[in-house]
Amino acid sequence: MARIAQFNDPLLGHTLELEMVPLEELQVIEIQRKPSQYHIKRLVESIRKLGFLVPVIGIRRDGKVVIIDGQHRYLAARELGIQEIPVIIVPEKLAFDLMELNVEKQMSLREKAYVALNVYRWYREVDPQRSEADIEIRDAIESSHYVTLGLAYERDPKLFGSAYESILHRVDRWLDMPLSEALLEREKRAEMLLEVEKLAREAVAKIQELGVNHPFLPRAVVSFANPIGRKRIIEESYEEVMEKLAANLRSLIENPNQFLQYRYEEEEAL
Repeated sequence: MARIAQFNDPLLGHTLELEMVPLEELQVIEIQRKPSQYHIKRLVESIRKLGFLVPVIGIRRDGKVVIIDGQHRYLAARELGIQEIPVIIVPEKLAFDLMELNVEKQMSLREKAYVALNVYRWYREVDPQRSEADIEIRDAIESSHYVTLGLAYERDPKLFGSAYESILHRVDRWLDMPLSEALLEREKRAEMLLEVEKLAREAVAKIQELGVNHPFLPRAVVSFANPIGRKRIIEESYEEVMEKLAANLRSLIENPNQFLQYRYEEEEAL
């Protein structure tokens, strides 16, 4: 890598570096969306005519430069056989905010969860004794339940996370313990969520046997079994709520016909 310049952001004073980086030393951040082949093709045509004029943005990690903004430019350069491209290196802490702001469309729940988990792990690596409830961490991560969801999605990418978000958002609170310990607790919470997910899938299968089937059936099943309803203030702990949810789902598996009555009453109320 050849450093061209070092300068400060003119508004907030962040230290930035401009470098020419060989493509072999670049990689794309893990949580980018699948690239658009159409967009790459358009960029290839543009770069061929005008040159590679806009640097990508990256961070340093484990001897590599990880691209957080500019995936399509990087892929277009690779397709054109360019050997190195200009990269603006930003502080890793700044990268997380940039990833959330620099999106073409609203991130999915899974993407939000992965971003939150990556930010969480970075803080844990830098300062494992910092409390999870620290204000800086709470400012950097929109909601603590995204971390739990991120851990669950890692183990089961097909998790129907949106079915549980309303519950998790109200009961999965920040933990007043060091990040080194808090991550272990979050892994336990993710495991509880995945156990509930298994029960929910079993309940869905039982209800489908009764002839009920639609794309949002998993969400409807979890809503039926939800032990806290629409209450905003929840006194029960995460563990207590998830245990009650699991118990309600087991009851539904034993007697799936009760969902039909629930569905009928819901339709009558509309």
